Amino acid sequence: MNTTNAKILIIDDDAEVRSLISGVLSDEGYQTYLAANEQEAISSAKSNMPDLAFLDLWIKDDESAGFKILDKLKNINSELPVVIISGHGTIDIAMNALRKGAFDFLEKPFVIDRLLLTCTRTLEFHKLKTENNSLKNDRLCSDIFSVCTSIFANSIKSTIDKIANSNSRVFIKSPVGIGVDSIAYRIHKHSSRKDCNFVTVNCMASSYSKSFDDELFGTDKSYGYLEKAAGGTIFLEDIDKLSVDSQRKLLMFLQSGKLQLTSRNIYSDVRIICSTTDNESSKMNEFSPELFYRLKISEINIPSLTERREDIIPIINWYMSRSEELFNLKPKQFSEKALAILQAYDWPGNIHQIKNIVESSLINSSDSNSSQIDETMLPNELTVNTKDKFESLNIAKFITLPLKEAKECFESDYLKAQVNRFSGNISQTANFIGMERSALHRKLKALDVQYMKNPRHHKSEK
Repeated sequence: MNTTNAKILIIDDDAEVRSLISGVLSDEGYQTYLAANEQEAISSAKSNMPDLAFLDLWIKDDESAGFKILDKLKNINSELPVVIISGHGTIDIAMNALRKGAFDFLEKPFVIDRLLLTCTRTLEFHKLKTENNSLKNDRLCSDIFSVCTSIFANSIKSTIDKIANSNSRVFIKSPVGIGVDSIAYRIHKHSSRKDCNFVTVNCMASSYSKSFDDELFGTDKSYGYLEKAAGGTIFLEDIDKLSVDSQRKLLMFLQSGKLQLTSRNIYSDVRIICSTTDNESSKMNEFSPELFYRLKISEINIPSLTERREDIIPIINWYMSRSEELFNLKPKQFSEKALAILQAYDWPGNIHQIKNIVESSLINSSDSNSSQIDETMLPNELTVNTKDKFESLNIAKFITLPLKEAKECFESDYLKAQVNRFSGNISQTANFIGMERSALHRKLKALDVQYMKNPRHHKSEK
């Protein structure tokens, strides 16, 4: 929906009020439709399918006529935002209207600027809600985190379950390419705010966009992301890139629950989830300590894929299973050798890089009639990078050794490669190579095999 030419239905028994509202809104480019009673209102709602309705509560001598029309409008279109207008406004009437499904309440006589602001705000909220609903299924399906099976992934899922229903702010720290927005959305969709808006804002824009603060905090005449996320969740990605001035304003908002603009205050009941990338360019040392500790109530640290290699293959398989939808390419299977290379690779770009590699491999194999992707069809960056990791298993190094020594040397290198492949997870390594876990422990000790120990796995297996 384009809010600049939205269709607005005006329902009021006073012709002057209808004409006034219509004239103001028409001057702003809106299409207006007028109704003086219930019959005209319902007829217009069905034939014109408005994007917004302004509805007077007291029509003729019936003080409940507006509520009856509200119910019928909602039966026609449950998603239609309705703003109640009334010259008999009280807190009880306003609250009753909101409980019955109205979006907002305007008391007569109203200020023109207030009318326009309410109109803009309502349409933007409705547009954002529509976009959120259309994206919801995609987001649910694209929650790659749900297919991960590592000890880490299960631990984070448990953490999310614990913090989701609270209103606590969440601080997520992760390497590049993890897809932190899907984790933030997972928290949102498991919370009591799940039916309200989820708004994502990349704070990197604050470094070069002059209008960033207006977009985040709003202006005297427009609503910002904080207000658009009211009742829901706002995800501030790359919070460490937030400018000093934006940090100051956000801190003021968190301290008092409001922010003073030139002619109005902004208020918003919103949950804040933020993230920072764990890399050398992070500017957390330049970040306001007071703001940092206000945001860091609940913390989630996401390790790279090299620390949880058991998640690599499930993520690869997930992207492959949706290759037609994502890449318009038919899915194939990776050969065993190709899978070994994929799992041995260090994935500096993490999940985002996996997506690119799956797509690239499918393109490289598009000329082949085979349903498999072998190692020759993998991008060079993988095969070159992992070549050294497999050099130790080259038969040439065993040629000059007696059988017993060659066997021990091969066994040592093989077990080291496999344990590292599973990030030091002895249980998963033992399961893959077909040994008992205790037997594998003894063998590693007997051969004095040195391997990477993942603290998470090591601790859990003691």
